Amino acid sequence: MNALLRLWERGERPADDGLYRADGRAWHLVEDYGGSCLTGFALAGPAAVGELLDPEWTTSADPHPAGRLVLPDGSGALVCGDGAHGSEGFAARLGPGGAPVWLLSLSDGNPFEAVALTGTRARFTNNCGHSLVVDLAEPPYGP
Repeated sequence: MNALLRLWERGERPADDGLYRADGRAWHLVEDYGGSCLTGFALAGPAAVGELLDPEWTTSADPHPAGRLVLPDGSGALVCGDGAHGSEGFAARLGPGGAPVWLLSLSDGNPFEAVALTGTRARFTNNCGHSLVVDLAEPPYGP
């Protein structure tokens, strides 16, 4: 079991910005901000989860009550929420058993409060009303 899965079982997640996959892959992020709120991001250089995740630098994974959507194909769910500090946000795809397939951690993304799905595009909306969209058909975000 890799570090991401161990953290999730404890109700924690990486505090460092990144996209973390349970299969051991990870990506650094380049974020865009409009004022004080995150308005977008791009994946930057790939890394192994162990290279990007500092096991001493974690935060809580607190799903928002409205931030859960069961995927219609039965492959799991999408969840989003915040962490121990007010500026943190996360979005994740969970498998059928509830373990993360991937987790997007944003230290300054603000809490994500809602998730919606249109086709294969998942929209995670934060408390500033800004949304991040990922395509679940794209390799980093697939099952």
